[in-house]
Amino acid sequence: MSIFFALLLVCLVFGTQAQQSFNWPKGKKAAVVLTYDDAIDCHLDIVVPALDEYGYKGTFFLTGSAQSVANRSEAWRAIAANDHELANHTLFHPCRKVIPGERNFDWIRPEYDLDGYSFPQLINELNTANSLLHALDGKSERTFAYTCVDHTIQGVDFSDSIQHIFVAARGLSPVPESLRGVDPYLMPSTSAAELTGEQLIAEVKKAQANGTVITFLFHSVGGGYLNTSAEAHRELLDYLKQNQDKLWIDTFLNVTQHVQREQARLGW
Repeated sequence: MSIFFALLLVCLVFGTQAQQSFNWPKGKKAAVVLTYDDAIDCHLDIVVPALDEYGYKGTFFLTGSAQSVANRSEAWRAIAANDHELANHTLFHPCRKVIPGERNFDWIRPEYDLDGYSFPQLINELNTANSLLHALDGKSERTFAYTCVDHTIQGVDFSDSIQHIFVAARGLSPVPESLRGVDPYLMPSTSAAELTGEQLIAEVKKAQANGTVITFLFHSVGGGYLNTSAEAHRELLDYLKQNQDKLWIDTFLNVTQHVQREQARLGW
């Protein structure tokens, strides 16, 4: 084989490998998504001011019946106008009340036991929640987070049945080692409840090492249920700021849309 053809073969091989690698915007090495569930007042009072201080945009999965949505609709409208994402977390937050050997949630009212729902009932409520969100931000593209990370009704998975309503949906699973084959309607996420700042940062480092994405699932910040301390939250934001040359920090909508485009490009 001549030197010319050998060099040509090397170029073709390395060119193909480059085309087959997953790329993040602007040469970033991994992505970080900050999501907050249930429309809690602390999101407006503690989280949004912190995110705005650092220049980051969060995704807020709003439960339509939450008191904060009714009492502070103008505040939610204002953060949406500032490019934070308002996303769907159902109308009434139904969850599976009982999973044998795993849980018995006494706080779930019988009418909001997800295993008692019909599929049409669920879809109707999701569409109604989308209408409510549209009234707040005027947008039509929407993402979703499964309540209590439940995506089945009486053992039947409904993640395929919501794809005509949402761009993507957040599940719960470890930081992915690769984005090949990752389902955008069961996107991995990590619960931030009770984690220290050091532990939150360790999860980001996993995504950095893998070249993938870490999606944090926050509930209360600074006090409340499934709490993350305000100090730990700020330690995380500090780390992201120090590594913003390597990390793409954006909304769940923007990151999942990018993942889908890259998966399509790569045939994954």
